[in-house]
Amino acid sequence: MIYLKSEEQIAGIKDACAIWKKVRSELLKFIRVGITTKAIDLKARELIISYGAIPTFYQLYNFPNNICICANHELIHGVASDYTLKENDLVTLDIGVTYKGYICDAAFSLILQPNTDQEKKQILKATYAALMQAIEIIKPGIYTGDIGYSIETTANKYGYEVIKDFTGHGCGIKPHEDPSIFNYGIPGTGTRLVPGMVLCLEPMLLTDSDEYVIDKKNKWTVTSKNKKLTCHFEHMVLVTENGNINLTYCEDEKHLINN
Repeated sequence: MIYLKSEEQIAGIKDACAIWKKVRSELLKFIRVGITTKAIDLKARELIISYGAIPTFYQLYNFPNNICICANHELIHGVASDYTLKENDLVTLDIGVTYKGYICDAAFSLILQPNTDQEKKQILKATYAALMQAIEIIKPGIYTGDIGYSIETTANKYGYEVIKDFTGHGCGIKPHEDPSIFNYGIPGTGTRLVPGMVLCLEPMLLTDSDEYVIDKKNKWTVTSKNKKLTCHFEHMVLVTENGNINLTYCEDEKHLINN
Protein backbone atom coordinates (compact mmCIF):
# COMPACT_ATOMS: atom_id res chain seq x y z
CA MET A 1 0.00 0.00 0.00
CA ILE A 2 1.20 3.51 -0.83
CA TYR A 3 0.89 5.96 2.04
CA LEU A 4 0.70 9.63 1.05
CA LYS A 5 2.01 11.48 4.07
CA SER A 6 0.16 14.35 5.74
CA GLU A 7 2.01 17.43 7.00
CA GLU A 8 1.89 15.99 10.52
CA GLN A 9 3.35 12.69 9.35
CA ILE A 10 6.05 14.43 7.33
CA ALA A 11 7.05 16.40 10.43
CA GLY A 12 7.31 13.15 12.39
CA ILE A 13 9.43 11.52 9.69
CA LYS A 14 11.71 14.57 9.63
CA ASP A 15 12.20 14.22 13.40
CA ALA A 16 13.24 10.58 12.91
CA CYS A 17 15.63 11.64 10.15
CA ALA A 18 17.17 14.27 12.42
CA ILE A 19 17.98 11.54 14.94
CA TRP A 20 19.34 9.34 12.14
CA LYS A 21 21.76 12.14 11.20
CA LYS A 22 22.96 12.47 14.80
CA VAL A 23 23.51 8.72 15.05
CA ARG A 24 25.37 8.72 11.74
CA SER A 25 27.64 11.54 12.91
CA GLU A 26 28.51 9.75 16.14
CA LEU A 27 29.14 6.44 14.40
CA LEU A 28 31.52 8.11 11.95
CA LYS A 29 33.59 9.13 14.97
CA PHE A 30 33.37 5.62 16.42
CA ILE A 31 34.22 3.50 13.36
CA ARG A 32 37.91 2.71 13.05
CA VAL A 33 40.38 0.02 12.08
CA GLY A 34 40.55 -2.69 14.74
CA ILE A 35 36.93 -2.52 15.89
CA THR A 36 34.43 -5.33 15.35
CA THR A 37 31.17 -4.94 13.48
CA LYS A 38 29.43 -6.25 16.60
CA ALA A 39 30.82 -3.31 18.57
CA ILE A 40 29.47 -0.92 15.94
CA ASP A 41 26.05 -2.52 16.12
CA LEU A 42 25.92 -2.18 19.90
CA LYS A 43 27.10 1.43 19.71
CA ALA A 44 24.38 2.19 17.19
CA ARG A 45 21.76 0.73 19.53
CA GLU A 46 23.10 2.78 22.43
CA LEU A 47 22.99 5.98 20.39
CA ILE A 48 19.53 5.42 18.92
CA ILE A 49 18.05 4.71 22.34
CA SER A 50 19.83 7.72 23.86
CA TYR A 51 17.76 9.96 21.57
CA GLY A 52 14.51 8.39 22.70
CA ALA A 53 14.14 6.28 19.56
CA ILE A 54 14.33 2.55 18.84
CA PRO A 55 16.36 0.58 16.26
CA THR A 56 13.85 -0.12 13.48
CA PHE A 57 15.57 -3.23 12.22
CA TYR A 58 15.91 -5.07 15.54
CA GLN A 59 13.82 -8.27 15.23
CA LEU A 60 12.18 -6.91 12.06
CA TYR A 61 11.37 -10.13 10.16
CA ASN A 62 13.51 -11.75 12.92
CA PHE A 63 16.64 -9.80 11.96
CA PRO A 64 19.06 -10.41 14.87
CA ASN A 65 20.88 -7.07 15.09
CA ASN A 66 20.16 -3.36 15.46
CA ILE A 67 21.55 -2.13 12.14
CA CYS A 68 22.89 -3.77 8.98
CA ILE A 69 26.69 -3.71 8.59
CA CYS A 70 28.48 -4.88 5.44
CA ALA A 71 32.11 -4.93 4.35
CA ASN A 72 33.68 -5.30 0.90
CA HIS A 73 31.89 -8.12 -0.95
CA GLU A 74 28.91 -8.02 1.44
CA LEU A 75 26.14 -5.98 -0.14
CA ILE A 76 23.10 -5.69 2.15
CA HIS A 77 21.50 -7.10 5.31
CA GLY A 78 24.87 -7.64 6.92
CA VAL A 79 24.74 -9.29 10.33
CA ALA A 80 27.18 -7.94 12.90
CA SER A 81 29.89 -10.36 14.03
CA ASP A 82 33.37 -10.60 15.48
CA TYR A 83 34.84 -9.48 12.15
CA THR A 84 37.49 -6.85 12.86
CA LEU A 85 37.65 -3.93 10.46
CA LYS A 86 40.89 -3.55 8.52
CA GLU A 87 42.66 -0.78 6.62
CA ASN A 88 40.94 0.06 3.35
CA ASP A 89 37.77 -1.90 4.17
CA LEU A 90 34.73 -0.57 2.33
CA VAL A 91 32.03 -0.49 5.01
CA THR A 92 28.28 0.13 4.68
CA LEU A 93 25.98 0.97 7.57
CA ASP A 94 22.24 0.70 6.93
CA ILE A 95 20.44 2.32 9.85
CA GLY A 96 16.76 2.41 10.74
CA VAL A 97 15.43 4.79 13.38
CA THR A 98 11.87 4.75 14.71
CA TYR A 99 10.79 7.80 16.70
CA LYS A 100 7.25 8.22 18.02
CA GLY A 101 6.04 5.76 15.41
CA TYR A 102 7.77 7.42 12.44
CA ILE A 103 10.66 5.83 10.58
CA CYS A 104 13.88 6.92 8.94
CA ASP A 105 15.78 4.36 6.85
CA ALA A 106 19.01 5.26 5.08
CA ALA A 107 22.48 3.85 4.43
CA PHE A 108 25.95 5.17 3.73
CA SER A 109 29.30 3.71 2.77
CA LEU A 110 32.87 4.75 3.43
CA ILE A 111 36.39 3.45 3.09
CA LEU A 112 38.46 3.17 6.24
CA GLN A 113 41.74 5.01 6.35
CA PRO A 114 44.28 5.05 4.84
CA ASN A 115 41.81 4.85 1.91
CA THR A 116 44.32 4.04 -0.82
CA ASP A 117 42.42 1.31 -2.67
CA GLN A 118 41.48 2.77 -6.05
CA GLU A 119 39.07 -0.04 -6.92
CA LYS A 120 37.07 0.65 -3.78
CA LYS A 121 37.13 4.38 -4.40
CA GLN A 122 35.71 3.79 -7.86
CA ILE A 123 32.73 1.67 -6.78
CA LEU A 124 32.05 4.05 -3.89
CA LYS A 125 31.97 6.99 -6.30
CA ALA A 126 29.79 5.10 -8.79
CA THR A 127 27.20 4.04 -6.21
CA TYR A 128 26.91 7.52 -4.77
CA ALA A 129 26.61 9.02 -8.26
CA ALA A 130 23.85 6.53 -9.13
CA LEU A 131 21.93 7.60 -6.03
CA MET A 132 22.34 11.35 -6.41
CA GLN A 133 21.61 11.42 -10.13
CA ALA A 134 18.41 9.45 -9.55
CA ILE A 135 17.34 11.85 -6.81
CA GLU A 136 17.83 14.77 -9.19
CA ILE A 137 15.00 13.56 -11.43
CA ILE A 138 12.45 12.94 -8.68
CA LYS A 139 9.35 15.08 -9.02
CA PRO A 140 5.61 14.53 -9.45
CA GLY A 141 4.73 12.84 -12.72
CA ILE A 142 7.80 10.69 -13.24
CA TYR A 143 7.65 6.92 -12.73
CA THR A 144 9.53 4.42 -10.64
CA GLY A 145 10.80 2.97 -13.92
CA ASP A 146 12.50 6.31 -14.62
CA ILE A 147 14.32 6.05 -11.30
CA GLY A 148 15.45 2.47 -11.95
CA TYR A 149 16.57 3.36 -15.45
CA SER A 150 18.64 6.25 -14.10
CA ILE A 151 20.31 4.09 -11.45
CA GLU A 152 21.21 1.28 -13.85
CA THR A 153 22.41 3.67 -16.54
CA THR A 154 24.79 5.36 -14.12
CA ALA A 155 26.01 2.04 -12.73
CA ASN A 156 26.68 0.67 -16.21
CA LYS A 157 28.46 3.87 -17.19
CA TYR A 158 30.98 3.15 -14.45
CA GLY A 159 31.18 -0.53 -15.43
CA TYR A 160 29.11 -2.04 -12.60
CA GLU A 161 26.01 -4.22 -12.36
CA VAL A 162 22.90 -3.62 -10.24
CA ILE A 163 21.17 -6.23 -8.14
CA LYS A 164 17.82 -7.28 -9.57
CA ASP A 165 16.01 -8.98 -6.68
CA PHE A 166 16.25 -6.32 -3.97
CA THR A 167 14.72 -2.88 -4.17
CA GLY A 168 14.21 0.54 -2.73
CA HIS A 169 10.77 1.23 -1.29
CA GLY A 170 8.31 3.58 0.29
CA CYS A 171 8.86 4.27 3.98
CA GLY A 172 7.95 6.48 6.92
CA ILE A 173 4.94 4.87 8.58
CA LYS A 174 6.02 1.28 7.98
CA PRO A 175 9.60 0.14 7.31
CA HIS A 176 8.71 -1.15 3.86
CA GLU A 177 5.83 0.40 1.96
CA ASP A 178 4.85 0.44 -1.68
CA PRO A 179 6.03 1.25 -4.25
CA SER A 180 9.04 -0.97 -4.82
CA ILE A 181 11.84 0.91 -6.55
CA PHE A 182 14.02 -1.39 -8.62
CA ASN A 183 17.58 -0.47 -9.54
CA TYR A 184 16.71 -0.98 -13.19
CA GLY A 185 13.65 -0.09 -15.22
CA ILE A 186 11.98 1.16 -18.36
CA PRO A 187 11.24 4.90 -18.49
CA GLY A 188 7.57 5.76 -18.21
CA THR A 189 6.61 2.50 -16.50
CA GLY A 190 5.82 1.53 -12.94
CA THR A 191 4.23 3.73 -10.31
CA ARG A 192 3.69 7.42 -11.05
CA LEU A 193 5.07 9.71 -8.35
CA VAL A 194 2.79 12.19 -6.58
CA PRO A 195 3.42 14.70 -3.78
CA GLY A 196 3.43 13.19 -0.30
CA MET A 197 5.29 10.02 -1.20
CA VAL A 198 8.37 9.26 0.91
CA LEU A 199 10.76 6.98 -0.95
CA CYS A 200 13.96 5.17 -0.06
CA LEU A 201 16.25 4.98 -3.08
CA GLU A 202 19.08 2.51 -2.63
CA PRO A 203 21.40 1.63 -5.50
CA MET A 204 23.20 -1.66 -4.84
CA LEU A 205 26.15 -2.20 -7.15
CA LEU A 206 28.22 -5.30 -7.84
CA THR A 207 31.42 -5.93 -9.78
CA ASP A 208 31.33 -7.92 -13.05
CA SER A 209 28.15 -9.87 -12.24
CA ASP A 210 24.76 -9.31 -10.62
CA GLU A 211 24.74 -12.80 -9.11
CA TYR A 212 24.59 -13.03 -5.34
CA VAL A 213 24.32 -15.53 -2.51
CA ILE A 214 22.84 -15.34 0.97
CA ASP A 215 25.04 -16.41 3.85
CA LYS A 216 24.18 -19.99 4.77
CA LYS A 217 25.00 -19.52 8.45
CA ASN A 218 23.23 -16.31 9.39
CA LYS A 219 20.57 -16.56 6.64
CA TRP A 220 20.69 -12.79 6.07
CA THR A 221 23.88 -11.31 4.63
CA VAL A 222 23.70 -10.87 0.85
CA THR A 223 27.13 -11.13 -0.79
CA SER A 224 28.39 -11.11 -4.35
CA LYS A 225 28.65 -14.66 -5.68
CA ASN A 226 32.04 -13.92 -7.22
CA LYS A 227 33.27 -12.38 -3.92
CA LYS A 228 34.12 -9.14 -5.71
CA LEU A 229 33.44 -5.66 -4.41
CA THR A 230 29.94 -4.35 -3.81
CA CYS A 231 28.55 -1.06 -2.52
CA HIS A 232 25.23 0.30 -1.25
CA PHE A 233 23.87 3.79 -0.54
CA GLU A 234 20.39 4.87 0.49
CA HIS A 235 18.67 8.21 0.93
CA MET A 236 15.12 8.96 2.02
CA VAL A 237 13.35 11.42 -0.27
CA LEU A 238 10.06 13.31 0.03
CA VAL A 239 8.22 14.02 -3.22
CA THR A 240 6.96 17.63 -3.12
CA GLU A 241 4.76 19.73 -5.40
CA ASN A 242 7.81 21.16 -7.16
CA GLY A 243 10.37 18.38 -6.89
CA ASN A 244 11.78 16.65 -3.83
CA ILE A 245 13.49 17.07 -0.48
CA ASN A 246 16.35 14.75 0.42
CA LEU A 247 15.51 14.07 4.06
CA THR A 248 18.77 12.29 4.95
CA TYR A 249 21.33 14.36 3.03
CA CYS A 250 24.38 15.31 5.13
CA GLU A 251 26.75 18.12 4.25
CA ASP A 252 29.87 16.04 4.79
CA GLU A 253 28.94 13.07 2.58
CA LYS A 254 30.63 14.38 -0.56
CA HIS A 255 33.82 14.74 1.44
CA LEU A 256 33.59 11.09 2.49
CA ILE A 257 33.19 10.05 -1.14
CA ASN A 258 36.06 12.15 -2.44
CA ASN A 259 38.46 11.76 0.48
